[in-house]
Amino acid sequence: MSMFNAKFYDFMVHLPDEMDSINSLVLAAKEFGYSGMAALNLRKNRNGMNQLPEDFSIYSAIEVSGKPSDIRDEIRKYKDTGDILIARGRNEEVARAAVETERLDIILQPVKFNNVLGKIASDNSIALGFNIGSIIHTRGEERVQELRIMRTNLMYARKYDLQMVLTCEPYSMYDFRSPREMAALGGLFGMSPKEAVDAMSTVPIDIMRKKSTGYIQEGVEII
Repeated sequence: MSMFNAKFYDFMVHLPDEMDSINSLVLAAKEFGYSGMAALNLRKNRNGMNQLPEDFSIYSAIEVSGKPSDIRDEIRKYKDTGDILIARGRNEEVARAAVETERLDIILQPVKFNNVLGKIASDNSIALGFNIGSIIHTRGEERVQELRIMRTNLMYARKYDLQMVLTCEPYSMYDFRSPREMAALGGLFGMSPKEAVDAMSTVPIDIMRKKSTGYIQEGVEII
């Protein structure tokens, strides 16, 4: 059976404001081969969600941001809500504050990842996010820099056995790429097809399992 028969998810989607545009975005995601998504601004767009297809799942995600102390406070604030918590690793200080705080789910595209951060992320079961959108929407030296960051992050993900998540961070229906295209683009920085498929299927599913009310920690769940 083909690896691409799995259920695929993008876990960093920006919902538009109008319900018609949300419907168009969801339909586009389905046509591209996705079974669900995590939307960053779902809390503001809950009205009308019952109009969406029943066979498509939408989860709530929150991007925590700010200075290191704000990052820690935001994670603690939302850690028991069931929302998928994502921090963008825009510098080493922010990335460290994020991975040191329990219940963060994804550290996205950290620009200064290293052995220390890799070990902490592993200890706290935090997935490492790779933003394919950053190479789709850049050119020249900027794209080379993004690929360099992703190649380094992939090395640490493998070294510390971190789960990986792939996103194209879509803002509209035109930003989506099919899982096959995503896997091909992942190959530009060395990700294998299986790693790419897992990063869009089994890892997102596992993250949602950990957000369930019965989950306590790895190996401990309330039945």
